[in-house]
Amino acid sequence: MKIPPLKVSSSLLAGLLALGFCAASIAAAELSAPALKRVSYHSDATGLERDYYVYLPEGFAQKDNWPVLMFLQGNGERGDGKKELDYLFVSGPLFEAWSQKRNLPFVIIAPQLPMFHQGNQGFITSRTPAKIRLPRPEGPYPEVPLGNYRGKEKMNGVPADPKMPFGLDGTEEGWSMIESELLAMIDRTLADFKGDPARVYLTGLSTGGFGTWYLAGKHPERFAAIAPVSAFCHPDLAPAIAKAKLPLWVFTGGRDPYFKQQYFYPGLNLLEELGHPDVRFTILADLGHDAWHRVYGGQDLYDWLLMQKKN
Repeated sequence: MKIPPLKVSSSLLAGLLALGFCAASIAAAELSAPALKRVSYHSDATGLERDYYVYLPEGFAQKDNWPVLMFLQGNGERGDGKKELDYLFVSGPLFEAWSQKRNLPFVIIAPQLPMFHQGNQGFITSRTPAKIRLPRPEGPYPEVPLGNYRGKEKMNGVPADPKMPFGLDGTEEGWSMIESELLAMIDRTLADFKGDPARVYLTGLSTGGFGTWYLAGKHPERFAAIAPVSAFCHPDLAPAIAKAKLPLWVFTGGRDPYFKQQYFYPGLNLLEELGHPDVRFTILADLGHDAWHRVYGGQDLYDWLLMQKKN
């Protein structure tokens, strides 16, 4: 028996479409809002209770297995992990997601490097709370101007320099001092905040960039990808990273007066020689040390990270 085609009146079709639109609107309205958590822990390195931030993206409550992004800040944002924790809102993924209200679909872990013996350094004594950029009612902060050192440093790098000016962990009293605490934060986030163990990413700027290299070199199996900014790889860390074929994207400013281009090539060249299949190195030629504002303020890095997943 031949079944006649179903006829739908225009009014019924309009009603169905309206119902569908309403259902989609309700679903969108039910997405949980972004949230920021302060997580307390006991620090063996300092002997004190400290806090770190965990950012939960929009829609966190509605699904499981979120990508996790740990961000390690620079020297100037060290602090006590309590009243000074908001210095993490200067630059980076946490600032972009929370203060700039960008829809970054990551659970973001943001610890604070302890002061140790660095409290009398100029980058600490000269800072003021005005550096902190918390969310503001009038909307996002304007784009940060081009690097502080633009035009002050000549582009006279050489392909490589065998003399490494810093150790494995870069600057003094860096992130290696709380290595075990960082790994514990990742484990706790995976357990408590629905993280996906196959999509754990690591990035950091300056001292945090050195911390990124260090942690990846010591524990490459923990990460799906890394992105050090304004910091180079010590060659001694390269073998483990190359063996793991850990996806990496390295950024630096072409006019950085501190960590010059030639310091990047020994580690990057060695990674390639050891069989790393894809060494991504981006030089932002017009910028200085603070090239991270453009890196984290863009979208390319986040899109690339989301394409990486551990087998």
